[in-house]
Amino acid sequence: MGSILPPTTAPTYKTPWNPTPLVESTTLSRAAGCRIFLKLENIQPSGSFKSRAMGNQILSHLLKPENHHRPVHFYASSGGNAGLAAVCAARSLGYPCTVVVPVSTKPLMVQKLRNAGAADVIQYGETFSEAGQYMKDVVMKNKNTDGEESEGVDDVVKIALHPFDNEPIWQGNSTIIDELVEQIPPPVGEEEEEVHAGRALPVDAIVCSVGGGGLLNGLVMGIERHRAKAKMSSAAAAAAAAADDGASKPVHLVAVETKGTDSLATALESNELVSLPKITSQATSLGAIKVSERTFQYAVQPPPGVKVHSAVFSDAEAARGVLRLVDDERLLVELACGVCVEAAVGGASCASSSSKMVAAGQKRKRGMDAGYVSKDEGYGDDRLSAGENEDDGPVSSPSLSASAGGLQSKLKELVPDLNEDSRVVIIVCGGSNVTIDMAAEWRKMLAEGWA
Repeated sequence: MGSILPPTTAPTYKTPWNPTPLVESTTLSRAAGCRIFLKLENIQPSGSFKSRAMGNQILSHLLKPENHHRPVHFYASSGGNAGLAAVCAARSLGYPCTVVVPVSTKPLMVQKLRNAGAADVIQYGETFSEAGQYMKDVVMKNKNTDGEESEGVDDVVKIALHPFDNEPIWQGNSTIIDELVEQIPPPVGEEEEEVHAGRALPVDAIVCSVGGGGLLNGLVMGIERHRAKAKMSSAAAAAAAAADDGASKPVHLVAVETKGTDSLATALESNELVSLPKITSQATSLGAIKVSERTFQYAVQPPPGVKVHSAVFSDAEAARGVLRLVDDERLLVELACGVCVEAAVGGASCASSSSKMVAAGQKRKRGMDAGYVSKDEGYGDDRLSAGENEDDGPVSSPSLSASAGGLQSKLKELVPDLNEDSRVVIIVCGGSNVTIDMAAEWRKMLAEGWA
């Protein structure tokens, strides 16, 4: 006679995100003058790294004892990648998810949310703040479409999901580092081993975009976790001590924003957590008017073994990055992701007068005036760059510069010690708010002088 498990037994759940590959790009490496690796988060179930963030946040609620064996309904107020990831993750685990978005949300994203299986997509308000408040005050209360209490509403656990600011989100994003530790090639030879001694993983820099800061927070937490693990072995502890506990050779985290979404850079410049008056960039996936408190603290005072740099570039530069991935890697991503590629690969002479760069604890360094001559198919080719850098002299071919021991790029301005053997990982965060037609339009605009 079979037995029935008691209702108090904790259920088990599959992980609603996938491990993603790490690939080294020969083309981008040649352009950057260092080794460029791409962490392909764009192939997550939702099309972005948000599958980790929202997936782990959902799991954290389902694993709470008070929610075991009860009907649960999730609610999200992001009409972008976080909302799409929430729907995909909830549906994969067998739970409904309703999304409330502003009336300005593009039909493309509304349809993608519906196609992904959202229980409902409600449009309300002019901003995501208004949509979120309406979600909590009205949608999540007890009203159906007739304004009456829904039958059985008290039996359903209703959970609001945050797009970037809580611990489970950051822990989910930290699994990127867990995978990188296993995927990145180990150091070869005494020289490489010495360079990376004391680091959590043999990487010189990681480039990621910043909206609210959930991805950056997760990367920092992952690095901290693996530095702690490395210290558990005596050999690693000796190496770390020889490297001044990793502080002298940190993993550089390059936190990239577009002008008009630069809430982190603005906070660093103001030396306090502040809000942008509004979002003016086309990279709306980065459109958090204020980063999380944890993100600001990590940038101002990062933990040992980590150094955070903030960089801001124009939408046009972000579009160049998108087209680099389209042409060189056959990948289509949002502007919010393309800006990371351009930050890592674009030539220093491409930096517009609006570009801004700052390392934590330092004054912001103004970008160079635009001196880029576009002779390619619309996004620029660094091998044809021409210009003058007051610190490094004339800008020449990155491939030639690298072979001569000098790296002439935006990344070099942020992390001066990089060379042709340095390892740089770009988090290809992906995004679903992009189409081939949009990329074609950006190509046309760049060819016509968009800067």
